[in-house]
Amino acid sequence: MVQKTITYGGEQEKLLLREWKPGEKAPYRKTYCLKPGQHWGDAEETPKQNEGYVLTPDGNQIPVGARIAQELMSEGAIVAAFVELWGKCVLVNHELVCIPEEGELGEALAKIRAENHGKLGGLPDVIAIYPNGKIVFREANVPARIGFNRSSIKWPNCFGKYSGHV
Repeated sequence: MVQKTITYGGEQEKLLLREWKPGEKAPYRKTYCLKPGQHWGDAEETPKQNEGYVLTPDGNQIPVGARIAQELMSEGAIVAAFVELWGKCVLVNHELVCIPEEGELGEALAKIRAENHGKLGGLPDVIAIYPNGKIVFREANVPARIGFNRSSIKWPNCFGKYSGHV
């Protein structure tokens, strides 16, 4: 993994470049329709939209956010999920199962909403919570598109300095 930095939310943050194998483009799964307990693979596909996926070490093709959530779990997170914000907030964990907005993850999202007039727009693609209470955000992007500067979301003071996101 190569590390550089990028300006994100007005601050310098680590940029983590991974050399994961890309999967084939495939129809987008309607993640936004999932309800807690449903598996991402069971979501309906739409033929009008495509999404790029990455391959897991065992060759399965999954969303990059799920791969990042798997990485965060292997690093000790107690919960990690990628976030879909199409009409509502849907969380999909490292096992590709939709999870409810509850517990420490739900509390963190509630604090972010409170600072942003009830909205989560601009939230990074993946959120994880560690046993010590540390909250980690990751933003997924392809190297050709790096160079953005997100500053639209306000981070609650209670989080202190949030941890790396890219």
